[in-house]
Amino acid sequence: MQFLKDGISGFLAMFGRALVGTSLDETQRTLLRHQIACKWDTIDYLERGLPIAENELICPLCGHSNRLDATTRFESSCIFDGGRLIRFQCASCELIFGPLKVLRLTPAQLTREYEWHYMAFSEGDSTKAEMQAFNALGPKKSGRYLNWGSGGWSTTLQNLRREGFNVVGYEPHQSATKVGEGLITSRDELASQRFDGIFSNNVLEHLRYPIEELELMASLLTAGGRMAHATPCYEYLYEYTRFHLFFYLGRSRKVLAEKVGLDLQEFIVDGEFMCGIFAPRPNAP
Repeated sequence: MQFLKDGISGFLAMFGRALVGTSLDETQRTLLRHQIACKWDTIDYLERGLPIAENELICPLCGHSNRLDATTRFESSCIFDGGRLIRFQCASCELIFGPLKVLRLTPAQLTREYEWHYMAFSEGDSTKAEMQAFNALGPKKSGRYLNWGSGGWSTTLQNLRREGFNVVGYEPHQSATKVGEGLITSRDELASQRFDGIFSNNVLEHLRYPIEELELMASLLTAGGRMAHATPCYEYLYEYTRFHLFFYLGRSRKVLAEKVGLDLQEFIVDGEFMCGIFAPRPNAP
C-alpha cells in the first residue's frame, strides 16, 4: 500500500513541478484537479475497511492519550478533491484534529499539497476579516505590524500601507504570493525583525505544528506586543477541506496559549468572525 501511495505522490510531484511558475488555463486546472482527486480517492480506497493503525490517539496539542474506541469521531468530505475526512476530538482539551492521512504527511509533502491546491483552485477574498483582526490589535501609526499568512487572496497589505500603517506580510507558499511590495517569504528574513503586533486570518487551523509556530511569532514581538488570530475554526466550521487540521473548541484555546507562554487576553465573537487576542505572559521567557 505504501508503495502505491508513494507512486501516486511521486507522479503528482512531477506533474506539479512542470506547472510551477506557469499561469494555468481552465483545461490545465481541471486536469490538475482530476489528478489530485485520483490520488486521494485511491488512498481512501486502499485504507477503507482497514482498521486505523492506532489503538490510542495522542492529542497533538495537550498530549492526552485518547482510546480510539472511546473518542468522538467526525466524518466529512473534502470539496477540494481530498476525499474522505475523518477527525477526532480530544476528551481532555476538546481540540478536534485530523484528518490523520494529512497529519501523517511530511512537511515537504504538505507543502506540495498547498502548491497544487493554489494552482488548481481560487481562494475567496479575506480582506474584511484580516482588517478586523488587524483593528483588534488597537494599532498605531507609529507601530510596526506583521500579517502572518498574507497570500494573494486579499488586499489587506495594500490597503493598510496606503493608510499609512507600517505593515509587512509573511507568506511562505510561493504560488500564493501576488501581493507586491512589503512581502517576506523566508524565515531567515523574519528572524532579525520585531513587530508591535502580529495578526492573521484563517491561519491557526492550517498550522501543522501550532505550538512551535506561535512560539516563533511570539519571539518576534516587541515588549508589550500582541497577536490577533482570527478563524471560524475556533468552532467546528468549514470542516470540508483537508487543509483544516485543528479546530480549537472549548478549553483548547487556553491550552494552546499556555503551551506557548501566552495569555488569551480576549476572545472576540462577531458572527462567524472569531478572534483570539494573545500576549506573552509577564513571566514567560
